[in-house]
Amino acid sequence: MAKPFPQTIAEAQGSFLEGLSPLDIVTACLDRIQERNDKLGAMIFVARCDALEEAQEAEAAIRAGKRIGPLHGIPVAVKDVIDVRGWQTTGGSRLFDENDALSDASCVANLRSAGAIIIGKTNLHELTAGNHDNPWYGKVVNPLDQVRGTGGTSSGSAAAVAAGFCFAAIGTDTGGSNRSTAAATGLVGFKPTNGVIDPTGTMPTAPTFDTIGPIARNVADARLLHYVMAGIDPPEAKSVSVAGMRIGLCPKLYAAAVDPAIATAHDAFLASAQRAGAQIQVLPFQFAREVRETGLTILMYEFTVHYGQFVEANPERVGAAVRDFLSNGASISAAAYQSALASRAQMQSEFERMSLGIDVLATPVVPGLAPRLSDELTAVGEDFVPYGLAGGHFRRWANFFGVPTLAMPIPMPGALPASIQITTPKNSESYLFSACEALSRLETGSAN
Repeated sequence: MAKPFPQTIAEAQGSFLEGLSPLDIVTACLDRIQERNDKLGAMIFVARCDALEEAQEAEAAIRAGKRIGPLHGIPVAVKDVIDVRGWQTTGGSRLFDENDALSDASCVANLRSAGAIIIGKTNLHELTAGNHDNPWYGKVVNPLDQVRGTGGTSSGSAAAVAAGFCFAAIGTDTGGSNRSTAAATGLVGFKPTNGVIDPTGTMPTAPTFDTIGPIARNVADARLLHYVMAGIDPPEAKSVSVAGMRIGLCPKLYAAAVDPAIATAHDAFLASAQRAGAQIQVLPFQFAREVRETGLTILMYEFTVHYGQFVEANPERVGAAVRDFLSNGASISAAAYQSALASRAQMQSEFERMSLGIDVLATPVVPGLAPRLSDELTAVGEDFVPYGLAGGHFRRWANFFGVPTLAMPIPMPGALPASIQITTPKNSESYLFSACEALSRLETGSAN
């Protein structure tokens, strides 16, 4: 009986030792793209010839006993705000679709140095500010359910991984885009500490909040990709036990309703953590509204400063949603922006004080299940709320405070996944990954 096709990077690397080749892997991914991308809309551009050529080179290197790095022969897709040498970087728009990138973005160069094969560019909300119905490249369909979308601006990146078009994808996360899309597709989405990944060669949304991170099938793959993109050797992974782990909960941080199905899944997951010996604490926070409003002011002002002049010169090259976003951003004064930055610094101290005494903070990623494709709404009880715009409540606070946060799936009955996000203090990625590894094993009954 043939062995199952590998699903994770570790499985793929192991299969290379057993005779499967990078060419087999890349060919299978390309075949899936050809079969399904017209319906899913995950990929904007596919580098078929380049990917096959690089796969052949990776295969020859393996035969010669050479291994470039931990991603040798692994196909990876990148969100189309990230430069790949010789390819267009469109931002999901017609505004910047005339020039090819002269060099790889820093994170892409690091991926290549580790042996990754960049298989193509993924779809997104236009300029990361438009809505789920991109006027130029269409909606991204959730591979788990054709009447659902994937939410967030990294929509194509999550769909590409979920559909098996690649083993991982790189997205950007300014208000939760990697995490909300991972939640909709049962994947792991990671936002690092602000500034850890060099943004050179990446189109900005709001530099104060912008981060670059992976969407992958498990925590181990996300960890590997993060350190590769950072251009540093991963620290030695340390075992973390759920027993004794201090888990903080803070409903007042997001201050919004969650669908009962999601809440039930969270409660069951946290109960299993308690059975494994974790300590649960409920934390106070009084600035949720200020964080949302101040964060939106900073985001809209910075986006408008960067893109306003380009759109003003070529308004016909962007969709109505982007123009509306810019119109709102243009009303924010420089003085209001500076005031927002000052307020952010003050609230940062309050958040750090709140986090003292816990090891991880556990919060919902999204208010409900994967959104409807038609309007990107998700059910919260008997009501429907915008899935993507809920980021102002559930996810942007992590960008606002600059902390690393990982969204990961948790057990839930039914075809659509539930997810939870785990947060630790700034520059504690190594502990965060280890803690999430331990927590992810709870579903199998092993917590140590």
